[in-house]
Amino acid sequence: MEKNLFNLSGRHALITGSSQGIGYALAHGLANAGAKIIINGRDKIKLADAAKCLRDKGATVFEACFDVTDYLAVKQQIAKIELEVGAIDILVNNAGMQYREKLESFPEDVFDNLLQTNIKSVFNV
Repeated sequence: MEKNLFNLSGRHALITGSSQGIGYALAHGLANAGAKIIINGRDKIKLADAAKCLRDKGATVFEACFDVTDYLAVKQQIAKIELEVGAIDILVNNAGMQYREKLESFPEDVFDNLLQTNIKSVFNV
């Protein structure tokens, strides 16, 4: 007899950057463990596609399209999620980006965006 040792039934999980890649896989795993998942991303189309795929696999999915680097948008969207869905029990701060370039030719605007996405967003959410 198999016993489920990882039961998240009744929990709400917000996974940032979850319309693709690692975030999508994490959302899928949390849904498989019974959590109701809130997926997040900046691209409405990618987010809707990811939500459909997860729903097709039996997940309860809520979509939250906002930019985690925008402090005010984050605060507004978190309040909206908690009002419409319920309290967030699990937060996976997954949103991130990478850019590969030699240091001497690394564009400053890309570096600033990288810091906003990979570091500041964790504080924002």
